Amino acid sequence: MNKRFKRRVWWLSLLALAGFFCLWFGANRLLYQQQTAHLRGVYQTYRALGAEEAAPVGTLATDNDVVITAQHGTPQGTRQKMLKNLVDRERTIANHATTLTVNGQATQVFVGQRGQTFYGVWQRRASLATVAPRAFAAFVIAYWGIVAGLLWLAARQQRYWQGHLAAMAANLRRMQHNEPLEPLILTPDSPFLALGNAVDALDGSVSHLRQKVALRQASFDRLIDHLPLGVLLIDKHRNVILSNPALSTFVGHTVADTRHNYLDDVKTYALAKMIEHTFRNGKSHHKEITLVATQKEVDANVMALNTDPTREQVLVLLYDVTYLRQVEQMQLDFVGNVSHELKTPVTAISGFAETLLAGAKDDPATAEKFIGIIASESQRLTQLINDILTLSRPQATQPKLTAVDLTALVDSTLQPLAQPIKEKQLQVQRDMPDSLVITTSAPKLSQVVRNLVNNAVYYNRVGGWVTITAVKSADLLTFTVRDTGIGIAEADVPRVFERFYRVDKARSRHNGGTGLGLAIVAETVQQLGGEITVHSQLGVGSTFTVTLPLEEAEPEIAAD
Repeated sequence: MNKRFKRRVWWLSLLALAGFFCLWFGANRLLYQQQTAHLRGVYQTYRALGAEEAAPVGTLATDNDVVITAQHGTPQGTRQKMLKNLVDRERTIANHATTLTVNGQATQVFVGQRGQTFYGVWQRRASLATVAPRAFAAFVIAYWGIVAGLLWLAARQQRYWQGHLAAMAANLRRMQHNEPLEPLILTPDSPFLALGNAVDALDGSVSHLRQKVALRQASFDRLIDHLPLGVLLIDKHRNVILSNPALSTFVGHTVADTRHNYLDDVKTYALAKMIEHTFRNGKSHHKEITLVATQKEVDANVMALNTDPTREQVLVLLYDVTYLRQVEQMQLDFVGNVSHELKTPVTAISGFAETLLAGAKDDPATAEKFIGIIASESQRLTQLINDILTLSRPQATQPKLTAVDLTALVDSTLQPLAQPIKEKQLQVQRDMPDSLVITTSAPKLSQVVRNLVNNAVYYNRVGGWVTITAVKSADLLTFTVRDTGIGIAEADVPRVFERFYRVDKARSRHNGGTGLGLAIVAETVQQLGGEITVHSQLGVGSTFTVTLPLEEAEPEIAAD
Protein backbone atom coordinates (compact mmCIF):
# COMPACT_ATOMS: atom_id res chain seq x y z
CA MET A 1 0.00 0.00 0.00
CA ASN A 2 1.62 3.24 -1.13
CA LYS A 3 1.84 6.47 0.82
CA ARG A 4 -0.67 8.24 -1.38
CA PHE A 5 -3.34 5.63 -0.66
CA LYS A 6 -2.52 5.75 3.06
CA ARG A 7 -3.01 9.51 3.07
CA ARG A 8 -6.29 9.02 1.25
CA VAL A 9 -7.42 6.48 3.88
CA TRP A 10 -6.51 8.88 6.65
CA TRP A 11 -8.51 11.70 5.03
CA LEU A 12 -11.49 9.41 4.42
CA SER A 13 -11.35 8.29 8.06
CA LEU A 14 -11.25 11.89 9.26
CA LEU A 15 -14.14 12.80 6.98
CA ALA A 16 -16.11 9.79 8.21
CA LEU A 17 -15.41 10.82 11.81
CA ALA A 18 -16.41 14.40 11.05
CA GLY A 19 -19.56 13.17 9.32
CA PHE A 20 -20.41 11.00 12.31
CA PHE A 21 -20.12 13.93 14.67
CA CYS A 22 -22.09 16.13 12.28
CA LEU A 23 -24.90 13.59 12.24
CA TRP A 24 -24.64 13.23 16.02
CA PHE A 25 -24.76 16.96 16.51
CA GLY A 26 -27.62 17.40 14.01
CA ALA A 27 -29.73 14.68 15.61
CA ASN A 28 -29.13 16.07 19.10
CA ARG A 29 -29.92 19.58 17.85
CA LEU A 30 -33.18 18.34 16.39
CA LEU A 31 -34.03 16.63 19.68
CA TYR A 32 -33.11 19.84 21.51
CA GLN A 33 -35.50 21.86 19.38
CA GLN A 34 -38.27 19.29 19.77
CA GLN A 35 -37.71 19.18 23.53
CA THR A 36 -37.79 22.98 23.69
CA ALA A 37 -41.12 23.05 21.85
CA HIS A 38 -42.43 20.35 24.18
CA LEU A 39 -41.41 22.29 27.30
CA ARG A 40 -42.86 25.52 25.86
CA GLY A 41 -46.14 23.70 25.25
CA VAL A 42 -46.19 22.39 28.86
CA TYR A 43 -45.51 25.89 30.16
CA GLN A 44 -48.20 27.51 28.01
CA THR A 45 -50.71 24.88 29.11
CA TYR A 46 -49.77 25.36 32.72
CA ARG A 47 -50.00 29.16 32.43
CA ALA A 48 -53.37 29.12 30.69
CA LEU A 49 -55.04 27.17 33.50
CA GLY A 50 -55.89 28.43 36.94
CA ALA A 51 -54.33 27.21 40.14
CA GLU A 52 -56.84 24.45 40.61
CA GLU A 53 -56.76 23.39 36.99
CA ALA A 54 -52.96 23.68 36.79
CA ALA A 55 -52.42 21.16 39.55
CA PRO A 56 -53.24 18.12 37.37
CA VAL A 57 -51.02 19.50 34.66
CA GLY A 58 -48.15 19.77 37.11
CA THR A 59 -48.75 16.23 38.23
CA LEU A 60 -48.87 15.02 34.62
CA ALA A 61 -45.64 16.84 33.88
CA THR A 62 -44.02 15.22 36.88
CA ASP A 63 -45.08 11.86 35.68
CA ASN A 64 -43.21 12.65 32.37
CA ASP A 65 -40.02 13.65 34.17
CA VAL A 66 -40.94 17.32 33.73
CA VAL A 67 -40.53 19.55 36.77
CA ILE A 68 -42.25 22.96 36.98
CA THR A 69 -40.81 25.47 39.42
CA ALA A 70 -41.92 29.08 40.22
CA GLN A 71 -39.63 31.88 41.36
CA HIS A 72 -41.38 34.76 43.15
CA GLY A 73 -39.64 35.11 46.46
CA THR A 74 -36.81 33.57 48.35
CA PRO A 75 -35.68 30.56 46.28
CA GLN A 76 -36.24 27.15 47.76
CA GLY A 77 -34.39 24.14 46.43
CA THR A 78 -31.71 23.72 43.84
CA ARG A 79 -33.82 24.38 40.75
CA GLN A 80 -35.29 27.63 42.15
CA LYS A 81 -31.79 28.86 43.02
CA MET A 82 -30.52 27.99 39.58
CA LEU A 83 -33.58 29.67 38.05
CA LYS A 84 -32.98 32.84 40.12
CA ASN A 85 -29.32 32.92 39.06
CA LEU A 86 -30.37 32.44 35.46
CA VAL A 87 -32.95 35.27 35.69
CA ASP A 88 -30.51 37.55 37.44
CA ARG A 89 -27.86 36.89 34.82
CA GLU A 90 -30.13 37.15 31.75
CA ARG A 91 -32.80 39.85 32.04
CA THR A 92 -34.49 38.80 28.86
CA ILE A 93 -34.61 35.12 29.76
CA ALA A 94 -38.37 34.82 29.48
CA ASN A 95 -39.58 32.40 26.78
CA HIS A 96 -36.06 31.09 26.44
CA ALA A 97 -34.69 27.56 26.75
CA THR A 98 -31.22 26.59 27.84
CA THR A 99 -29.31 23.64 29.21
CA LEU A 100 -28.09 23.41 32.80
CA THR A 101 -26.49 20.67 34.82
CA VAL A 102 -28.68 19.48 37.68
CA ASN A 103 -27.32 16.85 40.03
CA GLY A 104 -24.71 15.89 37.46
CA GLN A 105 -27.22 15.48 34.64
CA ALA A 106 -27.71 17.72 31.63
CA THR A 107 -31.15 19.23 32.03
CA GLN A 108 -33.05 21.41 29.60
CA VAL A 109 -35.07 24.23 31.16
CA PHE A 110 -37.65 26.53 29.59
CA VAL A 111 -38.13 29.84 31.43
CA GLY A 112 -41.45 31.64 31.28
CA GLN A 113 -42.74 34.75 33.05
CA ARG A 114 -46.15 35.78 34.30
CA GLY A 115 -46.19 39.10 36.05
CA GLN A 116 -43.29 39.20 38.46
CA THR A 117 -43.17 35.46 38.75
CA PHE A 118 -40.76 33.34 36.65
CA TYR A 119 -41.53 29.72 35.90
CA GLY A 120 -39.06 27.03 34.97
CA VAL A 121 -40.06 23.90 33.12
CA TRP A 122 -37.31 21.30 33.64
CA GLN A 123 -36.62 18.01 31.87
CA ARG A 124 -33.58 15.82 31.44
CA ARG A 125 -31.78 16.78 28.22
CA ALA A 126 -32.81 14.44 25.43
CA SER A 127 -30.11 12.80 23.16
CA LEU A 128 -29.91 9.83 20.83
CA ALA A 129 -28.17 7.78 23.50
CA THR A 130 -30.92 8.52 26.04
CA VAL A 131 -34.00 8.69 23.84
CA ALA A 132 -33.31 5.63 21.62
CA PRO A 133 -30.23 3.81 22.89
CA ARG A 134 -30.82 0.74 20.71
CA ALA A 135 -31.41 2.82 17.60
CA PHE A 136 -28.32 4.85 18.47
CA ALA A 137 -26.23 1.71 18.89
CA ALA A 138 -27.58 0.34 15.60
CA PHE A 139 -26.81 3.64 13.89
CA VAL A 140 -23.26 3.68 15.23
CA ILE A 141 -22.65 0.09 14.18
CA ALA A 142 -24.24 0.59 10.77
CA TYR A 143 -22.41 3.86 10.14
CA TRP A 144 -18.98 2.61 11.02
CA GLY A 145 -19.68 -0.70 9.32
CA ILE A 146 -20.47 1.16 6.12
CA VAL A 147 -17.34 3.27 6.57
CA ALA A 148 -15.23 0.15 7.17
CA GLY A 149 -16.84 -1.53 4.16
CA LEU A 150 -16.13 1.45 1.95
CA LEU A 151 -12.52 1.53 3.13
CA TRP A 152 -12.22 -2.20 2.45
CA LEU A 153 -13.65 -1.77 -1.02
CA ALA A 154 -11.26 1.14 -1.62
CA ALA A 155 -8.32 -0.96 -0.43
CA ARG A 156 -9.43 -3.85 -2.63
CA GLN A 157 -9.84 -1.57 -5.62
CA GLN A 158 -6.45 -0.03 -4.85
CA ARG A 159 -4.85 -3.47 -4.78
CA TYR A 160 -6.61 -4.30 -8.04
CA TRP A 161 -5.37 -1.11 -9.68
CA GLN A 162 -1.89 -1.45 -8.24
CA GLY A 163 -1.63 -5.09 -9.27
CA HIS A 164 -2.66 -4.46 -12.85
CA LEU A 165 -0.60 -1.30 -13.15
CA ALA A 166 2.43 -3.10 -11.68
CA ALA A 167 1.92 -5.99 -14.12
CA MET A 168 1.66 -3.57 -17.06
CA ALA A 169 4.70 -1.62 -15.85
CA ALA A 170 6.64 -4.89 -15.58
CA ASN A 171 5.56 -5.79 -19.13
CA LEU A 172 6.74 -2.40 -20.35
CA ARG A 173 10.12 -3.02 -18.70
CA ARG A 174 10.27 -6.47 -20.31
CA MET A 175 9.41 -4.82 -23.60
CA GLN A 176 12.26 -2.36 -23.07
CA HIS A 177 14.72 -5.22 -22.48
CA ASN A 178 13.30 -7.29 -25.37
CA GLU A 179 11.90 -9.98 -23.06
CA PRO A 180 8.60 -11.88 -23.52
CA LEU A 181 5.56 -10.31 -21.79
CA GLU A 182 3.76 -11.95 -18.91
CA PRO A 183 0.14 -12.76 -19.85
CA LEU A 184 -2.43 -10.46 -18.16
CA ILE A 185 -6.03 -11.70 -17.98
CA LEU A 186 -8.58 -8.85 -18.16
CA THR A 187 -12.35 -9.14 -18.10
CA PRO A 188 -14.43 -7.35 -20.75
CA ASP A 189 -15.63 -4.79 -18.17
CA SER A 190 -12.16 -4.17 -16.73
CA PRO A 191 -11.09 -0.49 -16.81
CA PHE A 192 -7.64 -1.69 -17.89
CA LEU A 193 -8.86 -3.58 -20.96
CA ALA A 194 -8.10 -0.74 -23.38
CA LEU A 195 -4.73 -0.11 -21.75
CA GLY A 196 -3.86 -3.82 -21.84
CA ASN A 197 -4.77 -4.04 -25.52
CA ALA A 198 -2.67 -0.94 -26.18
CA VAL A 199 0.31 -2.52 -24.39
CA ASP A 200 -0.07 -5.72 -26.45
CA ALA A 201 -0.31 -3.69 -29.67
CA LEU A 202 2.73 -1.67 -28.63
CA ASP A 203 4.66 -4.89 -27.97
CA GLY A 204 3.81 -6.12 -31.46
CA SER A 205 4.87 -2.80 -32.99
CA VAL A 206 8.08 -2.71 -30.97
CA SER A 207 8.91 -6.31 -31.91
CA HIS A 208 8.33 -5.55 -35.58
CA LEU A 209 10.41 -2.39 -35.29
CA ARG A 210 13.20 -4.30 -33.51
CA GLN A 211 13.22 -6.86 -36.33
CA LYS A 212 13.47 -4.13 -38.95
CA VAL A 213 16.22 -2.40 -36.98
CA ALA A 214 18.06 -5.70 -36.53
CA LEU A 215 17.84 -6.42 -40.27
CA ARG A 216 19.04 -2.94 -41.13
CA GLN A 217 21.81 -3.15 -38.55
CA ALA A 218 22.88 -6.54 -39.90
CA SER A 219 22.88 -5.16 -43.45
CA PHE A 220 24.82 -2.12 -42.30
CA ASP A 221 27.33 -4.28 -40.43
CA ARG A 222 27.82 -6.52 -43.46
CA LEU A 223 28.26 -3.46 -45.65
CA ILE A 224 30.79 -1.91 -43.29
CA ASP A 225 32.64 -5.21 -42.81
CA HIS A 226 32.96 -5.79 -46.57
CA LEU A 227 33.90 -2.27 -47.52
CA PRO A 228 37.43 -2.04 -48.90
CA LEU A 229 37.68 1.31 -47.16
CA GLY A 230 38.93 1.53 -43.59
CA VAL A 231 36.14 3.02 -41.44
CA LEU A 232 36.77 4.62 -38.04
CA LEU A 233 34.09 6.48 -36.04
CA ILE A 234 35.27 8.54 -33.05
CA ASP A 235 33.10 10.25 -30.41
CA LYS A 236 33.75 13.60 -28.71
CA HIS A 237 35.71 11.85 -25.94
CA ARG A 238 38.16 10.59 -28.59
CA ASN A 239 36.96 7.00 -28.15
CA VAL A 240 36.52 4.57 -31.04
CA ILE A 241 32.87 3.51 -31.31
CA LEU A 242 32.93 1.85 -34.75
CA SER A 243 35.55 0.23 -36.96
CA ASN A 244 35.67 -2.44 -39.66
CA PRO A 245 38.09 -5.27 -40.53
CA ALA A 246 39.61 -3.25 -43.38
CA LEU A 247 40.86 -0.70 -40.84
CA SER A 248 42.85 -3.44 -39.07
CA THR A 249 44.76 -4.09 -42.29
CA PHE A 250 45.59 -0.41 -42.53
CA VAL A 251 46.80 0.04 -38.94
CA GLY A 252 48.60 -3.30 -38.83
CA HIS A 253 46.76 -4.86 -35.86
CA THR A 254 43.29 -5.95 -34.80
CA VAL A 255 41.20 -3.03 -33.56
CA ALA A 256 39.56 -3.81 -30.19
CA ASP A 257 35.75 -4.00 -30.12
CA THR A 258 35.55 -2.19 -26.77
CA ARG A 259 35.68 1.58 -26.54
CA HIS A 260 39.21 2.93 -26.41
CA ASN A 261 41.18 5.99 -27.38
CA TYR A 262 41.75 6.26 -31.11
CA LEU A 263 45.46 6.95 -30.55
CA ASP A 264 45.82 3.27 -29.61
CA ASP A 265 45.23 2.52 -33.31
CA VAL A 266 46.30 5.67 -35.16
CA LYS A 267 50.09 5.90 -34.91
CA THR A 268 50.56 8.19 -37.92
CA TYR A 269 51.07 11.80 -36.85
CA ALA A 270 49.61 13.27 -40.04
CA LEU A 271 46.33 11.35 -39.64
CA ALA A 272 46.07 12.13 -35.91
CA LYS A 273 46.64 15.81 -36.71
CA MET A 274 43.82 15.75 -39.27
CA ILE A 275 41.46 14.19 -36.71
CA GLU A 276 42.29 16.77 -34.03
CA HIS A 277 41.90 19.67 -36.47
CA THR A 278 38.50 18.30 -37.46
CA PHE A 279 37.41 18.12 -33.81
CA ARG A 280 38.60 21.69 -33.17
CA ASN A 281 37.27 23.54 -36.20
CA GLY A 282 34.43 21.20 -37.23
CA LYS A 283 35.62 21.08 -40.84
CA SER A 284 36.38 18.02 -42.97
CA HIS A 285 39.93 17.31 -44.18
CA HIS A 286 41.23 15.33 -47.13
CA LYS A 287 44.81 14.30 -47.73
CA GLU A 288 46.92 11.48 -49.12
CA ILE A 289 49.28 10.11 -46.48
CA THR A 290 51.51 7.11 -45.76
CA LEU A 291 50.62 5.03 -42.71
CA VAL A 292 53.59 4.39 -40.45
CA ALA A 293 52.64 0.88 -39.30
CA THR A 294 52.02 -0.69 -42.74
CA GLN A 295 53.61 1.82 -45.12
CA LYS A 296 50.39 1.89 -47.12
CA GLU A 297 49.54 4.89 -49.28
CA VAL A 298 46.01 5.91 -48.32
CA ASP A 299 43.59 8.58 -49.38
CA ALA A 300 42.33 9.83 -45.99
CA ASN A 301 39.01 11.62 -45.56
CA VAL A 302 38.28 12.96 -42.05
CA MET A 303 34.71 14.29 -41.80
CA ALA A 304 32.94 16.08 -38.94
CA LEU A 305 29.50 14.70 -38.05
CA ASN A 306 27.96 17.58 -36.10
CA THR A 307 24.25 16.88 -36.55
CA ASP A 308 23.82 16.96 -32.76
CA PRO A 309 26.07 19.30 -30.70
CA THR A 310 25.85 16.93 -27.73
CA ARG A 311 27.03 13.99 -29.86
CA GLU A 312 29.96 15.38 -31.79
CA GLN A 313 31.60 12.66 -33.87
CA VAL A 314 34.34 12.34 -36.47
CA LEU A 315 34.30 9.79 -39.30
CA VAL A 316 37.61 8.63 -40.80
CA LEU A 317 37.63 6.88 -44.20
CA LEU A 318 40.87 5.38 -45.51
CA TYR A 319 41.12 4.24 -49.13
CA ASP A 320 44.16 2.20 -50.15
CA VAL A 321 45.84 3.81 -53.15
CA THR A 322 49.10 1.84 -52.84
CA TYR A 323 48.29 -0.30 -55.87
CA LEU A 324 47.23 2.76 -57.87
CA ARG A 325 50.51 4.47 -57.09
CA GLN A 326 52.38 1.30 -58.02
CA VAL A 327 50.45 1.11 -61.29
CA GLU A 328 51.23 4.75 -61.98
CA GLN A 329 54.90 4.06 -61.35
CA MET A 330 54.74 0.96 -63.54
CA GLN A 331 53.15 3.04 -66.28
CA LEU A 332 55.92 5.61 -65.98
CA ASP A 333 58.52 2.84 -66.00
CA PHE A 334 56.80 1.21 -68.98
CA VAL A 335 56.81 4.45 -70.98
CA GLY A 336 60.43 5.07 -70.05
CA ASN A 337 61.48 1.52 -70.88
CA VAL A 338 59.55 1.46 -74.17
CA SER A 339 61.13 4.74 -75.13
CA HIS A 340 64.57 3.42 -74.25
CA GLU A 341 64.07 0.06 -75.94
CA LEU A 342 62.75 1.67 -79.09
CA LYS A 343 65.43 4.30 -79.09
CA THR A 344 68.31 1.79 -79.14
CA PRO A 345 67.46 -0.05 -82.42
CA VAL A 346 66.08 3.10 -84.05
CA THR A 347 69.29 4.97 -83.24
CA ALA A 348 71.40 2.11 -84.59
CA ILE A 349 69.35 1.89 -87.81
CA SER A 350 69.38 5.64 -88.28
CA GLY A 351 73.11 5.96 -87.51
CA PHE A 352 74.28 3.19 -89.81
CA ALA A 353 71.93 4.32 -92.58
CA GLU A 354 73.34 7.84 -92.40
CA THR A 355 76.89 6.41 -92.44
CA LEU A 356 76.05 4.41 -95.55
CA LEU A 357 74.56 7.45 -97.22
CA ALA A 358 77.63 9.47 -96.25
CA GLY A 359 79.84 7.20 -98.40
CA ALA A 360 80.35 3.94 -96.55
CA LYS A 361 78.18 2.22 -99.17
CA ASP A 362 81.09 2.49 -101.58
CA ASP A 363 83.07 0.02 -99.45
CA PRO A 364 81.43 -3.40 -100.05
CA ALA A 365 82.74 -4.95 -96.85
CA THR A 366 81.65 -2.02 -94.70
CA ALA A 367 78.30 -1.75 -96.47
CA GLU A 368 77.60 -5.45 -95.96
CA LYS A 369 78.49 -5.20 -92.28
CA PHE A 370 76.33 -2.12 -91.69
CA ILE A 371 73.40 -3.56 -93.62
CA GLY A 372 73.64 -6.70 -91.45
CA ILE A 373 73.52 -4.56 -88.31
CA ILE A 374 70.54 -2.65 -89.69
CA ALA A 375 68.74 -5.94 -90.46
CA SER A 376 69.50 -7.30 -86.97
CA GLU A 377 68.23 -4.15 -85.26
CA SER A 378 65.16 -4.16 -87.49
CA GLN A 379 64.37 -7.72 -86.38
CA ARG A 380 64.89 -6.69 -82.77
CA LEU A 381 62.57 -3.71 -83.25
CA THR A 382 59.97 -5.97 -84.89
CA GLN A 383 60.17 -8.44 -82.00
CA LEU A 384 59.78 -5.61 -79.49
CA ILE A 385 56.72 -4.25 -81.30
CA ASN A 386 55.19 -7.72 -81.54
CA ASP A 387 55.74 -8.32 -77.81
CA ILE A 388 54.16 -4.98 -76.94
CA LEU A 389 51.19 -5.77 -79.18
CA THR A 390 50.87 -9.20 -77.55
CA LEU A 391 50.64 -7.64 -74.10
CA SER A 392 48.36 -4.79 -75.12
CA ARG A 393 45.96 -6.87 -77.23
CA PRO A 394 42.79 -7.55 -75.14
CA GLN A 395 41.47 -11.07 -74.82
CA ALA A 396 38.17 -10.49 -76.59
CA THR A 397 37.16 -14.08 -77.24
CA GLN A 398 37.70 -17.45 -75.68
CA PRO A 399 40.89 -19.01 -77.10
CA LYS A 400 40.41 -21.93 -79.49
CA LEU A 401 41.21 -25.22 -77.80
CA THR A 402 43.17 -27.95 -79.54
CA ALA A 403 44.91 -31.14 -78.53
CA VAL A 404 48.59 -30.23 -78.15
CA ASP A 405 51.47 -32.69 -77.90
CA LEU A 406 53.57 -30.97 -75.25
CA THR A 407 56.56 -33.29 -75.81
CA ALA A 408 56.68 -32.39 -79.50
CA LEU A 409 56.27 -28.72 -78.64
CA VAL A 410 59.28 -28.82 -76.30
CA ASP A 411 61.38 -30.61 -78.94
CA SER A 412 60.45 -28.04 -81.60
CA THR A 413 61.38 -25.26 -79.17
CA LEU A 414 64.82 -26.76 -78.49
CA GLN A 415 65.72 -27.17 -82.20
CA PRO A 416 66.47 -23.48 -82.97
CA LEU A 417 68.37 -23.28 -79.65
CA ALA A 418 70.87 -25.99 -80.63
CA GLN A 419 73.61 -23.49 -81.49
CA PRO A 420 73.50 -21.47 -78.19
CA ILE A 421 73.18 -24.78 -76.25
CA LYS A 422 76.31 -26.05 -77.98
CA GLU A 423 78.20 -22.78 -77.43
CA LYS A 424 77.41 -22.80 -73.70
CA GLN A 425 77.99 -26.55 -73.39
CA LEU A 426 74.61 -26.98 -71.69
CA GLN A 427 73.11 -30.31 -70.61
CA VAL A 428 69.37 -30.38 -71.45
CA GLN A 429 67.30 -32.99 -69.63
CA ARG A 430 63.69 -33.61 -70.68
CA ASP A 431 61.76 -35.49 -67.98
CA MET A 432 58.37 -36.12 -69.56
CA PRO A 433 56.55 -38.88 -71.50
CA ASP A 434 57.34 -39.48 -75.15
CA SER A 435 53.90 -38.20 -76.05
CA LEU A 436 52.08 -35.93 -73.59
CA VAL A 437 48.85 -34.67 -75.17
CA ILE A 438 46.76 -31.99 -73.46
CA THR A 439 43.83 -29.84 -74.58
CA THR A 440 44.55 -26.12 -74.53
CA SER A 441 45.27 -23.12 -76.76
CA ALA A 442 48.24 -24.12 -78.93
CA PRO A 443 49.55 -20.58 -79.73
CA LYS A 444 49.40 -19.47 -76.11
CA LEU A 445 51.03 -22.63 -74.74
CA SER A 446 53.73 -22.24 -77.39
CA GLN A 447 54.44 -18.68 -76.16
CA VAL A 448 54.80 -19.93 -72.58
CA VAL A 449 57.10 -22.85 -73.45
CA ARG A 450 59.30 -20.88 -75.87
CA ASN A 451 59.84 -17.95 -73.49
CA LEU A 452 60.65 -20.12 -70.48
CA VAL A 453 63.01 -22.42 -72.41
CA ASN A 454 64.70 -19.47 -74.17
CA ASN A 455 65.34 -17.77 -70.80
CA ALA A 456 66.71 -21.00 -69.31
CA VAL A 457 69.20 -21.24 -72.19
CA TYR A 458 70.22 -17.62 -72.68
CA TYR A 459 70.60 -16.79 -68.98
CA ASN A 460 72.44 -19.99 -68.08
CA ARG A 461 76.11 -20.30 -67.26
CA VAL A 462 78.64 -22.21 -69.37
CA GLY A 463 78.45 -25.93 -68.63
CA GLY A 464 75.11 -25.58 -66.88
CA TRP A 465 71.95 -27.66 -66.88
CA VAL A 466 68.40 -27.15 -68.17
CA THR A 467 65.76 -29.53 -66.85
CA ILE A 468 62.27 -29.58 -68.38
CA THR A 469 59.60 -31.54 -66.50
CA ALA A 470 55.89 -32.09 -67.21
CA VAL A 471 53.45 -34.03 -65.01
CA LYS A 472 49.83 -34.62 -65.98
CA SER A 473 47.16 -35.48 -63.43
CA ALA A 474 43.42 -35.95 -63.84
CA ASP A 475 42.62 -32.25 -64.27
CA LEU A 476 45.94 -30.43 -63.91
CA LEU A 477 49.20 -30.03 -65.83
CA THR A 478 52.39 -29.06 -64.00
CA PHE A 479 55.14 -27.82 -66.35
CA THR A 480 58.53 -26.95 -64.82
CA VAL A 481 61.68 -25.40 -66.34
CA ARG A 482 64.74 -25.46 -64.09
CA ASP A 483 68.14 -23.92 -64.94
CA THR A 484 71.51 -23.38 -63.25
CA GLY A 485 71.93 -19.85 -64.54
CA ILE A 486 72.63 -16.47 -62.98
CA GLY A 487 69.61 -16.72 -60.70
CA ILE A 488 67.48 -13.87 -59.29
CA ALA A 489 68.05 -11.93 -56.10
CA GLU A 490 65.34 -12.34 -53.44
CA ALA A 491 64.41 -8.65 -53.69
CA ASP A 492 63.89 -8.97 -57.47
CA VAL A 493 61.75 -12.13 -57.44
CA PRO A 494 58.39 -10.32 -56.91
CA ARG A 495 59.09 -8.08 -59.94
CA VAL A 496 60.32 -10.55 -62.55
CA PHE A 497 56.90 -10.63 -64.22
CA GLU A 498 56.75 -6.85 -64.63
CA ARG A 499 57.04 -5.46 -68.14
CA PHE A 500 60.58 -4.47 -69.17
CA TYR A 501 61.96 -5.48 -65.78
CA ARG A 502 65.46 -6.93 -66.17
CA VAL A 503 67.50 -8.62 -63.48
CA ASP A 504 70.72 -8.04 -65.47
CA LYS A 505 69.92 -5.25 -67.96
CA ALA A 506 73.29 -5.27 -69.77
CA ARG A 507 73.32 -9.03 -70.26
CA SER A 508 69.68 -9.08 -71.31
CA ARG A 509 70.20 -6.59 -74.11
CA HIS A 510 73.37 -8.42 -75.16
CA ASN A 511 71.28 -11.58 -75.51
CA GLY A 512 68.72 -9.71 -77.59
CA GLY A 513 65.87 -9.87 -75.07
CA THR A 514 63.13 -7.24 -74.96
CA GLY A 515 62.34 -7.48 -71.25
CA LEU A 516 58.76 -8.58 -72.00
CA GLY A 517 59.17 -12.37 -72.12
CA LEU A 518 58.16 -13.21 -68.56
CA ALA A 519 55.43 -10.55 -68.60
CA ILE A 520 53.99 -12.27 -71.68
CA VAL A 521 54.26 -15.66 -69.95
CA ALA A 522 52.43 -14.41 -66.84
CA GLU A 523 49.71 -12.76 -68.92
CA THR A 524 49.26 -15.84 -71.11
CA VAL A 525 49.14 -18.26 -68.17
CA GLN A 526 46.49 -16.08 -66.54
CA GLN A 527 44.42 -16.11 -69.75
CA LEU A 528 44.61 -19.91 -69.73
CA GLY A 529 43.31 -19.96 -66.15
CA GLY A 530 46.58 -21.19 -64.65
CA GLU A 531 49.28 -19.97 -62.28
CA ILE A 532 53.03 -19.43 -62.54
CA THR A 533 55.50 -19.39 -59.65
CA VAL A 534 59.24 -18.85 -59.46
CA HIS A 535 61.87 -20.04 -57.00
CA SER A 536 65.36 -18.67 -57.50
CA GLN A 537 68.69 -18.13 -55.76
CA LEU A 538 71.26 -15.68 -56.98
CA GLY A 539 74.19 -17.49 -58.63
CA VAL A 540 72.52 -20.92 -58.26
CA GLY A 541 69.65 -20.93 -60.71
CA SER A 542 65.89 -20.53 -61.14
CA THR A 543 62.85 -22.77 -61.33
CA PHE A 544 59.66 -21.66 -63.09
CA THR A 545 56.55 -23.76 -62.47
CA VAL A 546 53.35 -23.42 -64.51
CA THR A 547 50.13 -25.15 -63.47
CA LEU A 548 47.30 -25.27 -66.02
CA PRO A 549 43.79 -26.69 -65.70
CA LEU A 550 43.08 -29.32 -68.35
CA GLU A 551 40.12 -28.97 -70.70
CA GLU A 552 38.21 -31.85 -72.24
CA ALA A 553 38.25 -31.79 -76.03
CA GLU A 554 39.07 -34.09 -78.94
CA PRO A 555 40.37 -31.92 -81.80
CA GLU A 556 43.33 -32.58 -84.08
CA ILE A 557 46.73 -32.57 -82.45
CA ALA A 558 48.78 -29.38 -82.88
CA ALA A 559 52.48 -29.37 -82.00
CA ASP A 560 53.81 -26.05 -83.16
